[in-house]
Order: sequence, then structure tokens, then C-alpha cells
Amino acid sequence: MGKIIHGNKSFGYAPITADDDTYEFGTPVMIAGLVSATIEVDQEDTSVYADDKVFCSIKGAKVRTANVHFRNIPASYAPYLGFVQNTNGGFTDTGTFANHCIFFETEEEDCDTGVATTTLHYLYNVKASEPTQESETDQDSVEPAEIEVNYSVQDSTIAKDDSGVYCQYFYITRTDANASLYDTFKTAIILPDDEIPASL
Repeated sequence: MGKIIHGNKSFGYAPITADDDTYEFGTPVMIAGLVSATIEVDQEDTSVYADDKVFCSIKGAKVRTANVHFRNIPASYAPYLGFVQNTNGGFTDTGTFANHCIFFETEEEDCDTGVATTTLHYLYNVKASEPTQESETDQDSVEPAEIEVNYSVQDSTIAKDDSGVYCQYFYITRTDANASLYDTFKTAIILPDDEIPASL
């Protein structure tokens, strides 16, 4: 029957730093309050016709985007959303949108065995948009506000797979075999070609 996804947690981000022509990820920063995360890919097909039929179908370039809903966004993340903090503590929309890496976990359960797993998702090079948020008056029941951020995803010159191909997206499911690597994700960005540390 396969697995069902029933949760998400552990949203974080990491800056992309540059030293001359060398790029690397900074230390991950965790953000509490993740409500939902969606990754979408738009890839159009172009049909080539010959002999009165479709001769072949060619896939266009992938356009990947992400949409994330938060309960709260800390001030430390504001510079990645186009905001600048002023000396009086207030924020203005006069900043830039720095590229960075984002990641989060999903939780799954095997419908046949009941075994639960977690999967870590990375988007290695994103640019965020200014958040969308709304508020409404309190009534008999309180509806907590959500803050929505949309991201455009680009290829990364840092993350590449075992074949040396640069990538946008990577996911890894935690297992006993890779746990020593997986469990480091809150302190360092995991790359697709990272090796699993040898057991002591």
C-alpha cells in the first residue's frame, strides 16, 4: 500500500557565503512554527510532429518553486525576505532578497508495517518573495494567522550528485545505515555526495 505523509517539521535555512569564486553554505538556523510546505515543478512538453503524428516529445526545462506557511517568522530571517531592521527596531521593505538554502522534514508511515520514518528535503539555492500575511478580528474562536512565503528555486553550484551534476533539490530518508549523517542536519548542510561517516 506504500507510505502516507502526515506531518512536517524542522524548517531551517542556511546562508550562501562567497570567498572569491568559492561558494559554501553557512551554519543552519532553525525556525519554529512550520505549518506546511509545498514543492512544485512545472515542466512543459513540446510535441514535434512528422508523418501526420507526434514524432517525439521533448521536455522543457524544469521550473521549481516552493510555498511555505509559517506561524511566525523571526527577525533573523527578515533580511532574506527583503526587509531591513532599523535602529529603532522596526523593519522596512528596503532590503535585498539574498539567495540561501532551505530545508524541512516530513514524516511518513508505512501502511503495511506501521513503521514511521522521517525524510529531509533540501532546496539548495532559493530566492524568497516578500511574505503574504493577513489578520482578522478575534471572535468566539481564535483563528491563528499564517504567514506565506513563496520561493523560486535555482541550480546550485555547491550541491552536486555522485556523478558531479549540480542539482536544485535533494531528499534523504533516515535509516539505521545513514543515521550518523542524517542526524547532523541541524548543524551542517548535507550534500548529495556526502559520505556516511564510518562507525566507531
